[in-house]
Amino acid sequence: MQQYGIARGTARKSIQLLRERGLVVTVVGRGTYVARRPTAGPDRP
Repeated sequence: MQQYGIARGTARKSIQLLRERGLVVTVVGRGTYVARRPTAGPDRP
């Protein structure tokens, strides 16, 4: 966190928010990854 000048708590809250919005996926013991985009469907162009 030192590299970016933010506190660990700020980074954790940010990742939690991204996870709640479905933008990232956390895999225990592996890391946090950007989520795949949803596939196109009748309600999505």
